[in-house]
Amino acid sequence: MLPRTATPSGEVQLRYPDIDGVSNARLQQWLALVLQDLDWQRIALPPLPQGLDEFAVEPTGLLRAMHVPNDVAEHEHARRHFAVREAVALFAAVEKARRARAVRPARPFPVEPALAARIRARIPLQLTADQEAAVQLLWQKLAGPAAMGVLLQGDVGTGKTAVAIAAALAVLARGASVAFLAPTELLAEQHWQNVARWLAGSGVDVVLHTAQQQSAPRTDKPALVFGTHALLTSGAPLGKLGLVVVDEQHRFGVQQRMALVHKGDNPHVLVMTATPIPRTLALVLFGDLDVAVLQQRPPGRRSARAFHVATDDWPRAVRSIARAVKRRGRVFVVCPAVGEDGEKGGVVRMQEVLQQRFRCGLVHGRMKPLERQAMLAAFRDGQLDVLVGTTVLEVGVDVPDAVLMVVAAADRFGIATLHQLRGRVGRGTRRGLCLLCGPRTERIAAVCRTTDGFALAEADLALRGSGELLGTAQSGFGELRALDPVEDLELLRRVRQAVATDGGAR
Repeated sequence: MLPRTATPSGEVQLRYPDIDGVSNARLQQWLALVLQDLDWQRIALPPLPQGLDEFAVEPTGLLRAMHVPNDVAEHEHARRHFAVREAVALFAAVEKARRARAVRPARPFPVEPALAARIRARIPLQLTADQEAAVQLLWQKLAGPAAMGVLLQGDVGTGKTAVAIAAALAVLARGASVAFLAPTELLAEQHWQNVARWLAGSGVDVVLHTAQQQSAPRTDKPALVFGTHALLTSGAPLGKLGLVVVDEQHRFGVQQRMALVHKGDNPHVLVMTATPIPRTLALVLFGDLDVAVLQQRPPGRRSARAFHVATDDWPRAVRSIARAVKRRGRVFVVCPAVGEDGEKGGVVRMQEVLQQRFRCGLVHGRMKPLERQAMLAAFRDGQLDVLVGTTVLEVGVDVPDAVLMVVAAADRFGIATLHQLRGRVGRGTRRGLCLLCGPRTERIAAVCRTTDGFALAEADLALRGSGELLGTAQSGFGELRALDPVEDLELLRRVRQAVATDGGAR
């Protein structure tokens, strides 16, 4: 006979996650039965690393306290114990990966002073101190003997692409290919076009390989190949792969990244993100990687401020568009949907309305690549004043004369997307402005409050939680039951140190 209830009669009332077809009351009955009939003598938890001795206690009381605690303090004591064990398991995997990478031989790509000078001459930018430090780190790691593994975090507009190309040229100069994986065709196309201009006349093959468009290498020599998921296919022209660059790494699952890495003979790896990763998640997800951070912006480039515009105050946004156009600035207008069938919030309808007053173009993911490229070129060259689009405009679009970003139905976008969209304007000598239109939400308030992408990443984590922020399948947090990556930061740091000292063998 099942016990009537597993709910304690004290101050703690537990609520378990919903399970389809099982009521919470029935689940508590089953748990009570298990706790009642469990053979406690057969339960043995593995030892914890040195330095965590205070958590090495007898498991019987801990399991009871997790489900039928007498008070909050007893439950929290048990939760912290199991949080430590979950953290140990996570960091043991991270430490194992770090040590495995450290002992795997990889082809070295040293950069002597003459090659460094040639590479710098090919990058048409004055590097910031942060960029210079990142380049030096990458060149040092590329020289071996182990395979490089670096996470490059850079807020929007800090110049990650230039740093990545400095690393890529070091590899190409030694006769190996480089794969540059981008999350969208638009971003891959933009990278391909820009870098091809940088390297014109250098003899380097700069190739595009997406599902919709492919440019074949001129020869069978090493190439710099920009692409999307199509790079994961067998037909991608990667040659002797020496370096894998993954841009906007949070858009890809771990398995996708590793599939590309396995195409080469233990290539060096650089993962980049313009969506700063909260320190708690970076600690776990990328604990096996060296980290470089770009926070400085090129001289004269300032962050665009964001302001909220209420739903019924849309005419204010239109007046701002008119002012920007009158001052010879370009304007982005972003909507959450294509809306070809009359869907509310669609770019098709928005473009129809705005083109009655402005020279207005349209871009979205359903367009053919050549049409999309032509529209962007017309906007960049000044043939269009306003470009209406979906979030295909979120990353990689670089139009120096763009000074205003208007986001319609901004409440339907996340913090990271809003921050990225803001980063599309003010990339020239004039400061940008971003208007977030729609109901005021906590996310919109956070973006209006600060331009610091790292602070926004922490706010995003607090609002959404770790699993939703990066996707549980990618983040590794999908199976956590006791550990809270937001609240348990100090615990994470302590466990990480203990596992590293212990050797990460568990």
